[in-house]
Amino acid sequence: MGRYIFVKSERKIKLEFKKAFEIIIGKVEEELVKQGYQKQKVAADNGEELVALFTSENLAYSVVYYKKKEQMVLRSCTMTEDGPDNEWKTLATWLYDELVGTQKDAESIANDFVECVSNSVAIKRAKQIKQKKKKDDDGTADPKFLAKRFVTFFPELKDEIKNEEDCYFPFRGATFAKEHIAPKIDMYIKRSSKAEVKKLADVFNLQYGNGDIDTRSIITIVLLNSLEQEEFDVLSECFEDELKLAAAAARKYKGKTVKPEAPKKKNMSKANTLVQK
Repeated sequence: MGRYIFVKSERKIKLEFKKAFEIIIGKVEEELVKQGYQKQKVAADNGEELVALFTSENLAYSVVYYKKKEQMVLRSCTMTEDGPDNEWKTLATWLYDELVGTQKDAESIANDFVECVSNSVAIKRAKQIKQKKKKDDDGTADPKFLAKRFVTFFPELKDEIKNEEDCYFPFRGATFAKEHIAPKIDMYIKRSSKAEVKKLADVFNLQYGNGDIDTRSIITIVLLNSLEQEEFDVLSECFEDELKLAAAAARKYKGKTVKPEAPKKKNMSKANTLVQK
């Protein structure tokens, strides 16, 4: 059951529901982008309802304002290959009357919604949905998708990614990560608080879980192996079990050149015998 909370305003400056909605989805988007979600284009405002949709590979979140009911609603559902399955579960509901509602009220709603999508319950929810997928499913998030997930932490990457796209095809995922992302991560960890490091680790966890084989290799061999041991230890404390094991295994190759495995020589006598038969 979602929470149902009445908003009580003590301030005199009223805030139109559209402005309140913008404040709320702005803060929700900021949090979800850090977790690898993307904001999707949805149906335009019909005058009676406002909708914002955020999706990842496994889960979708939606913020809706129902004008007639004067309700701000946060809900979630599972993603399918065709998009949200539309079996929405309400996570939180607030009343917002623009005749008395203020910016302070909108920010309170936004903070509650952000907590709902970022706390341990939300993480557990995402894990449970992910576990329902087949074990042999390969991730689909590619290296370019991975690079874009770090723009929230390093805004300058936006222009660097565009330059890479303009100058090279296909996108040089490993080279770009080594030259543009890896140096920034090391410095970020050194100057960040535990909470900030945790948010960065959450991106690694999510993208490793959703990534294709190239993306996973870039995360472990390129990005994580670029870190000095102290920074690696700090970040890896926040890793989920799957990434923690993979990162530890990849760490053995730090500083080493990994050569491709030489093709095995055929046993000609055995091959000839098989042919003769």
